[in-house]
Amino acid sequence: MEIAGKQLYHFTNSQDVIRLQSKYALFKRVLNILFSLTFDEGFDEALMCQAIDLLYERHDCLRLRFVKQGKETMQYFEAERKSGKIPSLRFDTNGAYDAFFRRFRRKPTDVAKGDVLRVVFAVNPEGKQMVICKISHYVADTYGIGILVNDLMGVYAALRDGKELPPAPGSFEEIVRKDNEFRNDAAATELDRAFFHDYYFNRHGDSHPVYCGQHGNKDDHWLKFKRKGEFGNSYLFIRCDTEPYEFALPKSITLDAQKWCADHGISLNTFFMMAFTLTLSLLNDRETRLCSVEILNCRGTLADRRTAGTKATGLAVRTDIDYDKSFRENATALFEEQQEIYRHTRLTYLETETMQHEAWKFSMLRFLICSGFSYIPYQSHPGVRFQLHSNGKGALTTYVAIMHDVATNEISINYDVQRLRITPVQLVDFQSLYIRVMEKVLARPDAPLKEIV
Repeated sequence: MEIAGKQLYHFTNSQDVIRLQSKYALFKRVLNILFSLTFDEGFDEALMCQAIDLLYERHDCLRLRFVKQGKETMQYFEAERKSGKIPSLRFDTNGAYDAFFRRFRRKPTDVAKGDVLRVVFAVNPEGKQMVICKISHYVADTYGIGILVNDLMGVYAALRDGKELPPAPGSFEEIVRKDNEFRNDAAATELDRAFFHDYYFNRHGDSHPVYCGQHGNKDDHWLKFKRKGEFGNSYLFIRCDTEPYEFALPKSITLDAQKWCADHGISLNTFFMMAFTLTLSLLNDRETRLCSVEILNCRGTLADRRTAGTKATGLAVRTDIDYDKSFRENATALFEEQQEIYRHTRLTYLETETMQHEAWKFSMLRFLICSGFSYIPYQSHPGVRFQLHSNGKGALTTYVAIMHDVATNEISINYDVQRLRITPVQLVDFQSLYIRVMEKVLARPDAPLKEIV
């Protein structure tokens, strides 16, 4: 299908999740992702403008336009687009700086007009220059933002030093085209539907999920919902204020976890996710059948990062814990199940969510009792700080981003948590327990869990 000579494409699965949020969410700001770069030594604004224009040229996801075709929203790629005039601001006080971010994150980008990325140059109260960006979730996720940042810094450095530009990333349009062809295979789609029906109704249909929030199932706030026979509020009608927190992971844990994962053929993401799930279980009186943790953006290495466009599919993985088995055995089972699920991705998010709800009377999409989990490798640049910012509203009890700087091999754990459900004290307690769990399982990965935690 074409419009004005442009090839029209259906949404990918991951974009379809954002479409659902766009249609039903009370707060459209959930469709924004805010991030910034802070420069210790400053930057040349004219050169940075050139670099950003080249970013539009090199990343076709930034040239997406969205149009209505009957009841369906579709997309096409424009041949060229420029950034236009970029505002330059100065914040003399922290109050002015914070007030700007509150305003900036409140208004969504207008994707129908091709407004998918907004950039502002600024000087913060410390006198450091910043590049502040707001990008539509339709065109990039937190994983893809790392690609954009790395490329922007590479292009800017080449312009500044008079060198050849780095190789351009791959085409997102090619991924969208292949995704559309992939999902048009009716026979394979039926096989995927049969797989998920078996997964939800037979393999994991014998247990009802329990709440696995940071604060455990004895919390008064949780019991109030439990007594009413409810499991949470509607996911789509997002009205929960969130607060971001960041914790540095001890380098010793990073090194030990990397060695252990390499020795056992398990991804680093699986290690962190299994330890996270185990920590939740301990807070829920060793509940062995936790509600699913949603895995997002879990492509494991920088080698996977060929394009910045949204291409991750969020899937709910059942996280049963067997305390008679070792951490290695539990993590291996989770890893193998996760890999199996990622081979069946033709169904829409809404289709798998419907099956979850039918099987468990619970689903990732409809309830606020779950955690989103991302492992995000990125490469830092000397004298430049890359930071993700909360958009202030969230659908999940907790969104966890494991940020892995491959340049320094340092890892930070970033949380965006609902203020009404999780207090700072509870989060600090959770993080402390999370660290202790990782230390203990790395010390004795083959001992039964019941002996070490």
